[in-house]
Amino acid sequence: MAAVRSARLLGNDRALLAGLAGLAGAASLFAWLLSHPGQDPVVRVPVEHFYIVSAASLVAFGLATLLAIAAVQIAQYRVLFLALGFMAMGGIFAVHGLATPGLLLGGESAPYAGAVVGVSAYLALFIPSLLFAASYTPITAAFERRLPFSPAGWLIVALATVLAIYALIALVSTELLASLPFGVKPYSTGMALATLALLGFAAFRQGSAYLTARVPMQGILFLCFLLLAEAQVQMVLGQVWTMAWWQYHVSMLVAVTVAFSALNVQRARGQSLRNIVEATLELEVRVGAELQHVDTIAALAAAVEARDENTEGHNIRVAEIAVAIGREMELPNQVLRVLARAGLLHDVGKIGIPDSILSKPGPLDAAEWTIIKRHPEMGHKILARVADFRRESEIVNAHHERMDGTGYPKGLRGEAIPLESRIIAVADTYDVLVSDRPYRKAFDRDRAIQVLREESDTHLYRPAVEALLRLLNRRGDRGSLGFFQAA
Repeated sequence: MAAVRSARLLGNDRALLAGLAGLAGAASLFAWLLSHPGQDPVVRVPVEHFYIVSAASLVAFGLATLLAIAAVQIAQYRVLFLALGFMAMGGIFAVHGLATPGLLLGGESAPYAGAVVGVSAYLALFIPSLLFAASYTPITAAFERRLPFSPAGWLIVALATVLAIYALIALVSTELLASLPFGVKPYSTGMALATLALLGFAAFRQGSAYLTARVPMQGILFLCFLLLAEAQVQMVLGQVWTMAWWQYHVSMLVAVTVAFSALNVQRARGQSLRNIVEATLELEVRVGAELQHVDTIAALAAAVEARDENTEGHNIRVAEIAVAIGREMELPNQVLRVLARAGLLHDVGKIGIPDSILSKPGPLDAAEWTIIKRHPEMGHKILARVADFRRESEIVNAHHERMDGTGYPKGLRGEAIPLESRIIAVADTYDVLVSDRPYRKAFDRDRAIQVLREESDTHLYRPAVEALLRLLNRRGDRGSLGFFQAA
């Protein structure tokens, strides 16, 4: 297995090096053309210019669409900003193509067509670079903390409206758009430098992610940002209609085409769009990360483990299974993160249960059951004191409720039980079934599955049970406890 992984990583590195070699080759050709202006032919073909620009615009829109779908699935502003960046690139670059001199704009608008082309060329890289860089800054984290993801769709509508207005002005009020100074020095130079800095920042962050995880799409997105930066240099230094100038159009087309194609190739290999984007941008919710970065959770989880040594590792396993079920149900990342935390802390109330009950080697009697059934409410009281865990406290309080109302502590029924609690109940039940307990040996996988099916709809939430069974079926019998961690 390790040899296969090493070979795959080596293949990823070779592909990235090949891409970097291509970038270096294009840069060398461009430098040679600049230093030999007599050998740099002028190729004035407006129609072909329109076709190349339109192709780049359409592919950018396609990439934006896929990222927008993933953003909705994951409910992450970081993915949305990337989608908006490629959407802005596609829209503004389309105007760049439509304004090609000698194509659509004639009559009184003809003298201003070249200026509109220049303005659109610089904006087609500057605006996206702002959005790309923003997706790698704390700005996105601020959005996540302060805003629900539900208004995000309006950002797409707003940007689409702005792009439509921009296109309308370019075609109807060409002189007005041509009066903008963005296509002439020193404004164009300032925008170009800012664009290079922003793309360089995004490329650095994405390249760092690739060096850590070696995920193919991480390297592809890194190359995409570098290609766009190279296109910006070629745009500024190349003379209009020369081969050096044509290079920047090709660089932009290659950048979006490589990213779009790579994304679709991985989807064709069976990977979901959500999983690809999560891995590319390191957005996947991991239980270990929650333990690593939230000291309170780590301390409380450790306290529970210390109090109940017979269930060592149970809380982490429940959290991991719950997150896997939530991802299988295509829940957004905010919910997955809550599942991770609530799963880790679902038994925190056992801190207040006497050792004689927690460590009893046999079944509990009625009085002992009355005491053990208090642990959800105890956990709720503990977590409710921490402002950041208010949602988790509600979930912990309800993780032993049952769909038919026979659970505890409140006897909640069906949809009255928080969704996360219903999922954790399934994860908790499965791990208990396949784990050794003081009073019985672990069930084998098939028997545990049979119990889950029997309790589906009565005690357990059917969609969560079905999601877990799909996961078990796909992953095969690779051990009853740790395979969620290895997946």
